[in-house]
Amino acid sequence: MFMSMTIGNNMGISSGYNAGKTEGHKNVREYSNYLMGKYSCLKPGNNVAVSVTPGMLRKAMSDEKTGKWLERELAKAPDYIKSAQQSASARGSKLISVSIEFGEEYTTMCTLTVTDTLGTDEEIDKWLERVKENRKKQKAAGKKTKKNDAEEKLTEQKIEESTFKGSNLKSVTDSFIAKMSSVSSVMTAVSGFDMKA
Repeated sequence: MFMSMTIGNNMGISSGYNAGKTEGHKNVREYSNYLMGKYSCLKPGNNVAVSVTPGMLRKAMSDEKTGKWLERELAKAPDYIKSAQQSASARGSKLISVSIEFGEEYTTMCTLTVTDTLGTDEEIDKWLERVKENRKKQKAAGKKTKKNDAEEKLTEQKIEESTFKGSNLKSVTDSFIAKMSSVSSVMTAVSGFDMKA
C-alpha cells in the first residue's frame, strides 16, 4: 500500500539566525549556483529532491532576511528528511520518496510517499550520506582555509636583522632603542632580541 501526502507550511523569519549575505550576486543563476555550491542538498538524488522556486531566489537575493531564512532552511533540509525517514520507520512504514520546495512568501511544500513495508529506502540513504560527506568536506575546507590564512600572515611579516656594535652594553642598548623607535611605526611587534657580548 502506498500513501502520499503533501504538507504545506508558512514559516516566519527568525531574526536571530546569522547566514552569509546574499548581496553581490548579479543574477538569479549566479545566486542559484552559489546556493548549490554551499548546500549539497540541492543536488537531487533518486527518490529525493530539495528545490527553491525562482520567485524565492529573486526575493532572497534582494532581501537579507529572506536570504537568511532560506539558508537556514536549506541547512536543515537534510535533517528534516532524516527525521521523516525515522518517523516512518518507527511506525512500521518506509519513506520511499520525498521532495521539499521552498517558495515565495516563506512557504515550504513537502511531498512524502510512504509504503507499509519496513526499513529505509536505499536511494534516500545514499543521498543523506552524500550530503553528510559534503558537509564534512566543506568544514575541512573551511578549517584548511583558516590555517592557510594564518600561515600567509606569518610569511607576510617582515623580518629585519640588525647588528649593533658599541664599546659597552649601554651604547649597544642605546643604538638598539634608537633603531626600534624609528622602526616601531612599521613593525607591530619584536619577536626576539639576540645580543652577543
